[in-house]
Amino acid sequence: MTRIARTLAACWALAALGSLAAPSPAAAQTDHAAPLRDGSHDFDFTFGTWKEHSSRLMHPLTGAKDWVEWDGTTVVHKIWGGRANMAENRSNPPSGPMELIALRVYSPISHEWSVNFATSAVGKLNDIPGIGEFKDGRIDFYDEEPFNGRAILVRFSVYSTGPTTHVSEQAFSADGGKTWEVNWINRYTLVSRDTRE
Repeated sequence: MTRIARTLAACWALAALGSLAAPSPAAAQTDHAAPLRDGSHDFDFTFGTWKEHSSRLMHPLTGAKDWVEWDGTTVVHKIWGGRANMAENRSNPPSGPMELIALRVYSPISHEWSVNFATSAVGKLNDIPGIGEFKDGRIDFYDEEPFNGRAILVRFSVYSTGPTTHVSEQAFSADGGKTWEVNWINRYTLVSRDTRE
């Protein structure tokens, strides 16, 4: 069972939605026998400077449909030859100027990525990273976070939409992952590539 599966299993158990069945010994042997894909360069398509257009749902999980939009710039820096990277965003949402970083690190042991976020207003990386792995050109990071007095699942996704565009989005689930509400969409258009090694 991968780390992301274990993370989701723990989240569902905490939400009192039951536990996930452990894989059978035969399935476990199959998992170990299959070679793990080297995903250390999965984020290479994001390296560079991007014009960003963001849309955010102001009151998630309430049934409200009040979206706001704004523009900004994101620069993605390569670290450790691509096995880690930092996305640095500067934008101007209606609430005022925002500076945000996303630190993404690849584990050569689990073959998964972790992501941590921080804003200059708080000055601290979030305590629990999202964990995910790329499949078919898309990565979905998952973690559990408190939201309005309850524990919810959070999904943060990144995927390419073309040679010079990509998208990231955030979604919440209050029912253990049965349904998801997307509440933050960022659309990126390439300004320039970062070709440094």
